[in-house]
Amino acid sequence: LWKDARKGSSHSDDVQIVGDHYYYSSYELEKNEDGARAQVLMRGDLLSPDFEMLVEVPIEPIQLFGGAYGAFYTSHVYTENGSTKAFIPFSENLDIYKSKAFKSHISYNISSKTYNFKKVRLPDTLNLSVITRPVKIRDKMIVSAGDFIYGVNRHTGKLIWTRKEFAGKLSDGRLMTAGYKNRLFAANHNGSRRLAMELNPDTGKTLWIDAGNGGHINRVMYFLNDVLYFVSRGDERLYAYDINTGKMLWKLKSPDDEGFTVMQVRKAEKPGETDMLVACTWKMLIVLSLQGST
Repeated sequence: LWKDARKGSSHSDDVQIVGDHYYYSSYELEKNEDGARAQVLMRGDLLSPDFEMLVEVPIEPIQLFGGAYGAFYTSHVYTENGSTKAFIPFSENLDIYKSKAFKSHISYNISSKTYNFKKVRLPDTLNLSVITRPVKIRDKMIVSAGDFIYGVNRHTGKLIWTRKEFAGKLSDGRLMTAGYKNRLFAANHNGSRRLAMELNPDTGKTLWIDAGNGGHINRVMYFLNDVLYFVSRGDERLYAYDINTGKMLWKLKSPDDEGFTVMQVRKAEKPGETDMLVACTWKMLIVLSLQGST
């Protein structure tokens, strides 16, 4: 349909589609004499090369590193009461050599071009950036920032609860979060502890947890018929969990011994069809028929 070459750079897995537009984070042109680049939320039209800069993320110039004062990786764009809004978490470099940064978030009304709230800083000094899209559950946004998870009020940005899963060691991992039917799930992205869990979105407390999976998951989890699916980066197998019991239903090794890399699920659309799971290994494309929880 179209192609376009643009200045700046972005994160390839950040694109989110809402309505007739796509949204992504971008490092744009240098904004001042010290070479720092502006970080902005972008919007483009799905059917044309038209695009625009929506809002620059207010990252404070504490410490410049790699052409940036901090990092803006992903946002959560959603519609509410006829308006399109963006919840944007970001980090500000405090001491990059000690992996320390401040974490903050803003809420921007794209339709009215006004802020719902300009900037709220989280209370902890953290060591990893927010790389997973915040999860919207009712009046909350769940922000996963390294070994911390935060529940915040999405209308005000006010902190509601904090969960610190690990002992503050970078090697212990990073929890990826996902929402399904107003429920909150998490699994370890990279680190020594391998686990999957369901959390109470109102408190951050554990509802169920399993430490027997491969851990180190890819950054996206999928749900279908109350089953959670993901690919482990630890052992490169497919995993399926019954979300109501926390029981692992199965794990699958790739038939070519190369390991699975990515996957997706597809719900049957016509009579006689079955639900499917489509997965890639390093060499093969594999389609599985999903019948119930088997």
